[in-house]
Order: sequence, then C-alpha cells, then structure tokens
Amino acid sequence: MTAPRTDFPPLWHGRRRRQLLGLVATGVGQAVCAVATALALSALLAAGSRDGQVASTVVLGAAAVGVGVLRAQERVRAERVSQDYVRQLRRGLLGTALTTEQGPGLGITVARTTNDLSAVRNWVALGITPLVVGVPTIVAATVALAVLDPLLAAAVAGPMLLLAGVLTALARPAFRRSRELRRRRGRLATAVSETVTAARTVRAGGGERRELRNLDRLSGVVAEAAVHRSRVAGALRGASALASALALAAVAVVGAWFEVSAPAVAGALTIVGLVAGPVTDLGRVVEYRQAFLAARRILAPVLAAGAAHRAEERRRRQRHGRAHQVTARTRSQEGVVHAGDLAVRSMPVRELVAVPGARVLARSADPARESETLAVLAGVTRVPGAWVRVSGHPLEDLPGARRRLLVGAATSTDVLERGTLARAVRYRDPESTLAIAEVLERVGLSDRVAELTDGERTRLRRGGEPLTAAERTRLLLARATFGDPPLVVLDRVDTRLGPGGHELIERLWRTYPGVIVVASDDPDGLPSPLTEWDLDDAAPTGGRAVMARPPRVVRETAGASAS
Repeated sequence: MTAPRTDFPPLWHGRRRRQLLGLVATGVGQAVCAVATALALSALLAAGSRDGQVASTVVLGAAAVGVGVLRAQERVRAERVSQDYVRQLRRGLLGTALTTEQGPGLGITVARTTNDLSAVRNWVALGITPLVVGVPTIVAATVALAVLDPLLAAAVAGPMLLLAGVLTALARPAFRRSRELRRRRGRLATAVSETVTAARTVRAGGGERRELRNLDRLSGVVAEAAVHRSRVAGALRGASALASALALAAVAVVGAWFEVSAPAVAGALTIVGLVAGPVTDLGRVVEYRQAFLAARRILAPVLAAGAAHRAEERRRRQRHGRAHQVTARTRSQEGVVHAGDLAVRSMPVRELVAVPGARVLARSADPARESETLAVLAGVTRVPGAWVRVSGHPLEDLPGARRRLLVGAATSTDVLERGTLARAVRYRDPESTLAIAEVLERVGLSDRVAELTDGERTRLRRGGEPLTAAERTRLLLARATFGDPPLVVLDRVDTRLGPGGHELIERLWRTYPGVIVVASDDPDGLPSPLTEWDLDDAAPTGGRAVMARPPRVVRETAGASAS
C-alpha cells in the first residue's frame, strides 16, 4: 500500500536545486575516491619500484582525506536541504491552521509540525542522501571490482541484489506500521493537549488520577505500536548489515577458490570496506521512506487546502491591488452594510440593510446560529452563495488585508495572540500610525494600561496575561473599533466586560458612527432602541429585508461631530 498521489511541494525547487546538485557532487567525489583507493592499493601491493610505491601511497592518502572532507560536506548539505524543505512545509501547515475555518485540534497540529515533519526531515537528510551519495559509490565500486577481476565484481553484486529484494519485500509492512504509529501518536497528542487545557477543571473535579490513567493507557498503545514498527526497522537494518558481511565473505571466498591475485583481493576488500557504510544506510533508507509516505498521506491534503486558500488570496489581491483603496464607490453606499442570500444551518436568513449608526440585534432560538451568522457577516466564515457588502465592497471577494479595514469583530471566545498590547489593538491595521490612547479610553482601559510597567509596550502572553479576563475582552473590543470601521460585529461580548461594562456599551451605542451588529446572552440589557434581526424568521428569496436605521441619539452625535 502506498500513499495516494496528491500535490506536495517539490523538493527539486528554487535554491534547493543547487544544494541537491552539490549533494550529488559529493557522492560522485566519494565514488571517485573509492575507485582511486582500490586501484592505488592494488598498485601499491604489485609495485616493483620505489617510485610506484610512493605514488600509490600519495594517492591513498589523498583519497582518504577526500573521503573525510566529502563525508563532512555531505552531512552539512543534507541538513541544509532538509531544513529548508521542512521550513516550507511548516509554514504551509501553520498557514492552513490559521486560515481554515474548521482546522484540526491543537494536539493534532502540534503532532503534524513535530512528528510528521521529523519524518520528512529524516527522509530528506538521511534517506535521499544515501541514495544520491551511496548509490554512485556502490556502482563505482562495482566497476572498480570489475576492472580488478570480474569474479570479484560478481561476488559483491550478488549480496547487493539479494539486499534489494529483501528491502522491496519489507517496504509495504514498514509503511503500514509507520502509518499506524503516526495515528496513535496523533491520538495521544490530542489527549495531552485537551487534558492540559482542561487542567483547572480536572483539579476542581478531583480527576487527576483518572486523566493520568487515560494518558498512560494511550502512551502504552503508542509504545506498543513503536515496538511493532521496530521489528520491521530491525529487519531492514539487519538485512543491510548482512549484505555487507556477505559481500566481504564472498570476496574472500572467491579470492581463495579461484586463485585471484593477492593485490586484487586486497583492493576488493578495501572497496567492500568503503561501501559498507552506504550499504548499511540503504536499510535505513527504506525505513525513512515509508515513514515519509505515511506522513505525506496526512500532510498533503492539509497543505493542499492551504495552497488553495493562498491562491484565492492572490487572486483577490490582484483584483483589488494597492491602487484600489477601501473607500465608498459612491457617496450613497458609504458605511452601508447589506447582507443577503444567507443560509445558516440549512435555514435561510432574512436580508439585512443597515445604514451608518444602526444598532442591530441578531436573535435566534439557537445561540450557535447567531454566532455562525455573525461569523459570516464578519467575513470569517464563508457560506456558498451568501454575500455581504460594506460601503459597496463585497467582503467575500476582498483579500484579508482589505476586509479587516472594513470590519471589526470581537467574540467572547477570542484569544489574544502573543505580542505587545499596542500590537494587539492595531492588529487589524498593523500599518496604522494612529495613537491607541483614544480607543483605550473608549473601552475604559487607559488607567489600567498606565499602571503597567511598560504601558502600551507590555507583552501579552498565554492568551492575554497580565490582563484579567474582563480586561482582555475590553482589549478585543478596542481592536474591533480601532480606526472606526464601518461595521463592528460583537458576539456575546457585552456581558463579559466586567464592572462598568453596561455603561461602556451605552457610551459605545451613543457615539460609534458605524453599524454595530450584536448577539448577546442578555439582549434585554442592551441599550435601546435596537433593530431586531430575527434569524429564525425565514423569508422567501426577494422578500422584505430588515432595515436598520440609527437611533436619534446617534444621528445627533454624528451631526455634532460633523459640525
């Protein structure tokens, strides 16, 4: 069984081509050194003059130094190629995890970026290298043996052919067992990740011993699978060692039985000694190859999904390049939010039209339906056929860099990324030079930030420390409203702002110039008036849309600001 054919980043690409050619050159160089060593040793033993002995000795010394230098270069070049390739794959995996809507869990992602990429690295550094270096050496050694005596070449070729047959037979079992081991490691990684994430709950419920027993059981399953795979790996390496020993014995037997000259036998034994290392490496090649195929079977679909997303983003950037500024196409569309053809959880949602200053409450009997609708509205999730226009621009067709300038979003489940506090606020618009003091004042964080030793440059870690949970939610609200985007989407944020949160929301309702669409666990506690967007009130295609206009206080505030 082999891995299915899927798109996978090519190894022979870009600067890796030069590195691979250098790797091949080291293999050819070692092959030349092996041939030179064998011929020089044979000539040394058969030399009849002092000059011939000196020349052969010099060649032997130069070949020995050459082998040492080339082996060192081989290791460095192989590592450089493998790390460059793994770096590309790691970037693709993490990019997919950040851009797909329903990606794998944390444990699976960690397993892929460690175990699976380690398998790729081993194949490139320790699998491909013996092929491009060892095979030329073995072929050159066989040719040199044929020059010394064809019988000696046959004596070495026989064990090599036997080894090739054994490696081919063991390849399929190695793949199956590598695949099973990777699957069990993934389950263990997921369990560890979820258990550590829920550590506080586990302690509160007194379940430490139960969780440890479960993890220990999964660890035992992984250990069993690893031992099971090691039997095949041991057979592969044992076959390689056996082939080297048989080749050595065959040369000695042929030399004794067929009266081959002593210099030729000595040269042949030297050659067998030189190729013993590459031959032993061939057993590991099959092991690394099958582990790589098992990893590729898992990684390829993930990388393909990420590549498709990046291609779509490039298409959007080409369509909406730098010359295309995110402003209203016409004055009448500026700040207007228009969404239609929404179908969430197989149920249609009434069309929404909201003008600047409108306050909209998305309401449904199913809270998950509210959250999913707001995710579509914010451009985080895509629904086939659905469209959202903000200031006349289609969110579903804009690249992320353009979309984030039009929409600010905050949800109660958001986690702050690692970085400075100022970076967290400007995250939607990282190139902005606007001061963040005003938006921090808007969400009531000015005094708290001033208390921090590093102020705005305080580094946030572990999801937002040293801020409290309520302060993190306020910071997310500051990010969503930074730069006053035309549309702000808030999913259950209003009840998690801590003391003074209700007053904060009332102030935001009165002063924010754009459209705010909100879902809440306490909708009755939101400031009024609100336009209710009933997500369960399905309307036929072309039916009446929900029209949201700003309350009077917002219009008066906007007019006062304009004057």
